[in-house]
Amino acid sequence: MKNTELEAKVKQAFSHAAPDVLDCVLRRCENQKGNVMIMKEAKKKSRKWVKQVAAVAAMAAIVFAGTMGAGIYRTNYAVASTVSLDVNPSIEITANEKERVLSVKPLNEEGQTVIGDMDFKGSDLEVAVNALIGSMLRNGYLNELSNSVLISVDNDDPAKGDALKEKLMEEVRVILQTDTFDGAVLSQTITSDTQLQSLADRYGITAGKAQLIQQIVEKNPLYTFDELVPLSINELNLLCESAQTSLEHVASVGTASDKNYIGADKAKEAALSHAGKAESAVTEMEVKLDYENGMMVYEVEFKADGYEYEYEINAVTGAVVTFDTELDDDTIGQSQSGSQISGSVSADTFIGEEKAREIALSHAGVQEGTIRDYKVDIDEEDGRYVYEIEFESGNLECEYEIDAVSGEIVTYDREVDDDWEAEHHSDTHHSSQNSGSAATGTFIGEEKAREIALTHAGVQEGAIREYEIELDEEDGRYVYEIEFESQDRDYEYEIDAVTGDIIKAEH
Repeated sequence: MKNTELEAKVKQAFSHAAPDVLDCVLRRCENQKGNVMIMKEAKKKSRKWVKQVAAVAAMAAIVFAGTMGAGIYRTNYAVASTVSLDVNPSIEITANEKERVLSVKPLNEEGQTVIGDMDFKGSDLEVAVNALIGSMLRNGYLNELSNSVLISVDNDDPAKGDALKEKLMEEVRVILQTDTFDGAVLSQTITSDTQLQSLADRYGITAGKAQLIQQIVEKNPLYTFDELVPLSINELNLLCESAQTSLEHVASVGTASDKNYIGADKAKEAALSHAGKAESAVTEMEVKLDYENGMMVYEVEFKADGYEYEYEINAVTGAVVTFDTELDDDTIGQSQSGSQISGSVSADTFIGEEKAREIALSHAGVQEGTIRDYKVDIDEEDGRYVYEIEFESGNLECEYEIDAVSGEIVTYDREVDDDWEAEHHSDTHHSSQNSGSAATGTFIGEEKAREIALTHAGVQEGAIREYEIELDEEDGRYVYEIEFESQDRDYEYEIDAVTGDIIKAEH
């Protein structure tokens, strides 16, 4: 079939399918009786659910975007770890979850010197630590005399904190294996609380150093936080090593350098030389590095010839700071069986405590039944053994040192017990020993002594001020010590408590 024929048939089909019957329909409507129903145009179905779905989708998109944004912020900008490096310079580093540096802050002048003009923001944490340790080496803060560094990691996730601590510790250990020295690295995880941070802020140190010092003080209460703050990490490390102090949560590799000090052997030599002892003659030798009164010292203790020796040797200069010598307690126990306690003195030559007591009481002029608070001890002083005796009797307080071999009175001191005087409400003291050899007498009393002093000074009672009086024992006699002021002059008197004689007058 040709195309022209096909087109003709299509037109014919359309004309037969839709005949023109409009006029016929209208005529029928006019003739139709009854109600006419008006047909309204049907409304389109509501598309409200589409809008709801779109709103939910939009909200989900916002939430998703917010979640993604928060995650991105947390990962890239929020502080996940705080790492501090302490030598004497103190530096604090913050890093994000990716261990990228957010900030590097010096906490002292030395820390600022180490950082210099380096900008670590955005760099890898390990790279930053490497650079900072390298700067400490170049600036001489880490060297063969001071080789210790403290790494402290604060992370809310303990597992991540431990892992980061171990990684950085190994990194720094490798860096400090130099041609001239090997480093010592302390590392710890910390949980910063209000008290710890308060200490760190107060002293201008990192929370890591504050925690380390706090643990050392807890292990050794003889130290105080104040006195340990100025010490470097190497000095703190040396104290821990010397005392064999084990600190919780602190790991350590390497050995702290003591090359800045004379060393234990030199300290031992200094003590033995001062004591005049050969090393072969001593036993129980102990040497320990310590910190006393603002200086590093070696504590040296040993026993020799019945004595116990204790020395403090300046750790830098080797000078003797303090020393103490006393009778070995073990030897005192042996002395009762006649054992030899020194090169020239044997125990069976001692007069004994009872004889020493008798000598002291006789010299003081007091009866056995009148004494109270009696104490006796044996000690070594200036190359001799002495019995140290203390007691009270009546209004007297007495102290004696009696030679343990000869029974000679080495020293003695007697003075009036002011508390006893106050309790007995008396200015006049009867039967009191006035001196080592003087007879007993009656004290004149404070009022009489006052009168004597004012008369001698030519001062009226109402003209004095700042008046003080005290009874004391001097050179074997009791005296009233009187001080007062009158007009523009100061007066000082010593009045014999028994005779009333003026011993001294100054004005």
